[in-house]
Amino acid sequence: MKIFPLLPFIAMFSLSACSSGPSDFRADYAEALSSRPGVPLGGNASAQRAVQRFAALYGDLSEENVKALVRETYAAEAWFNDTVATEVGIEAVEKYLLKTARGAEKVAARLEDVAVSGPDVYARWTMEIRTQNLAGGKPIITEGVSQLRFDEEGRIILHQDFWNPAAGIYQHLPLLGPAIRFVNGLIVGK
Repeated sequence: MKIFPLLPFIAMFSLSACSSGPSDFRADYAEALSSRPGVPLGGNASAQRAVQRFAALYGDLSEENVKALVRETYAAEAWFNDTVATEVGIEAVEKYLLKTARGAEKVAARLEDVAVSGPDVYARWTMEIRTQNLAGGKPIITEGVSQLRFDEEGRIILHQDFWNPAAGIYQHLPLLGPAIRFVNGLIVGK
């Protein structure tokens, strides 16, 4: 039995076992949805300002911008999941976003489209990430959608991202990237 083909699977299992994320995402997400119903924003000016704050924060996810905008963008009891991490409460969200901003040369998302359905706002975005630690410092471009719910003051109480971090970030990691590309090759036959 050759051990080499098993190394990517062992690496992925080991990394996932060390994850600090939720043990049951579906249950955590369902609980967040039920405990944070949000308010319908409709097409009013308050809704537009709330989405503009979100766009301004993520349009330049720098340390300065996070410090200036995060507390007016997110509610005290906000639930946040970007598929990489789950954070609950403004202090945890702010700490996570500051860590993200400090770890990259550039993180910037451009809103492409926004749709509203009852209390849910769906924002489709294109994000550019640049750091010397990934892709040799070249920009990584990824696409995704954020589901947002807001409180009465127009601050985010629920933020759930839907995107593919394996294609967006993980494939560029020094050890994990080759394993992901290997597994993708097995699945799609490339």
